[in-house]
Amino acid sequence: MILRSVTKHVREQNWFAVFLDFMIVVIGVFIGIQVSNWNVERAGEKQAQVLIERLNEDLENDLEVLVSTLDYQAVVRTYAVRAVDGFNGVPTVNDEQFVIAAYQTSQINTPWSYRSTYNEVLSTGQINLIKNNALKSKILAYYSDDFAQQSLITKIAPFREYIRGRIPFQIQDAIRRECGDIVIPVAQTFGAALPANCDLDLPDELFTETASLLRAQPQMLFDLQFQIAVYETQVSNILNFKIETEKLMSAIKEHQP
Repeated sequence: MILRSVTKHVREQNWFAVFLDFMIVVIGVFIGIQVSNWNVERAGEKQAQVLIERLNEDLENDLEVLVSTLDYQAVVRTYAVRAVDGFNGVPTVNDEQFVIAAYQTSQINTPWSYRSTYNEVLSTGQINLIKNNALKSKILAYYSDDFAQQSLITKIAPFREYIRGRIPFQIQDAIRRECGDIVIPVAQTFGAALPANCDLDLPDELFTETASLLRAQPQMLFDLQFQIAVYETQVSNILNFKIETEKLMSAIKEHQP
């Protein structure tokens, strides 16, 4: 229609009408581009909101993992203190509880992290869909360090190998069977919890002999105390990551409409 109108007006040499036709075309193209840009921007905003929601879900999973790990570490520390008392002959800790506590002190439960959404938005460049620069900076800062790969959190102290090489297999097998990790749901998958107490139906003589063996080891107390120090460092770092996770979740909540 426009082309026919322009052709007609040119033939008639109606230059004002030609000018009007031209302006109609220019304005139409301009409006079309603006509408297209608006649609693209709206689509980008919606996609950014989806990404932020997915990031928040990952953070919720991270938080659940960190809390679960802290709960596990708290039980392990209780066993560690009990083992120290047992080594030092504190009357409230008998030989059975000393040996069991020594073994349980060597239990480990390392955390895992959820980074799939972040890795996706970073590799595809979709991180730039998030227009709030302050929020984007917080997201980048949070994911700059993966707590699941942090050496201070994943470190395994020598005590684990030390104690498991000295406690008789019969006792170790009974502990794993009766008082080992309990599978619990954590962050859409499974994790572990450790029983706070443990009693075994084994001969007292076996525990007495094993306790005497452990107390006769000069390295025992040193490795045990170092194990506690490693756990304390792990807990401190996990707590810091928990705080940072909660901060980022709070920032995302403020950003959501």
